[in-house]
Amino acid sequence: SSCDEINLDGTPKPHTQSRSSYSHAQKMRASATYAFGRIHGLGILPWHQNDAGRMVGNPSVSTTVSSFMLSLHRRKIRLGETSTCARAITPDIMEKLYEFNGRPENWDPKPYVPGTRTADRANWGGPNTR
Repeated sequence: SSCDEINLDGTPKPHTQSRSSYSHAQKMRASATYAFGRIHGLGILPWHQNDAGRMVGNPSVSTTVSSFMLSLHRRKIRLGETSTCARAITPDIMEKLYEFNGRPENWDPKPYVPGTRTADRANWGGPNTR
């Protein structure tokens, strides 16, 4: 895995080799879950052996993959990667949102205009956009 500090053969990766983040691993798993579930029609049941001895379900929802993801998350945190939930929003961001939403010019609903966000990144719509 490009996110792990261990190669697939069990040897450690050199410290000079870059690694992807845990959030990248989450995105890769989500895309695999979608591909197996929707595109290949395997659904969202965990990968398991049925009564006939045949493997069925979605391989990316297996207990092995879930266990690996939990282990990867613990290792990433131990190595100093900031958890996604810890960096998602800070008190400073909350204060800025509160102040922005409290401005009178942001109280009246504004009509939706497609494409304006990319033209003006500061115009995210305000609290009352419909």
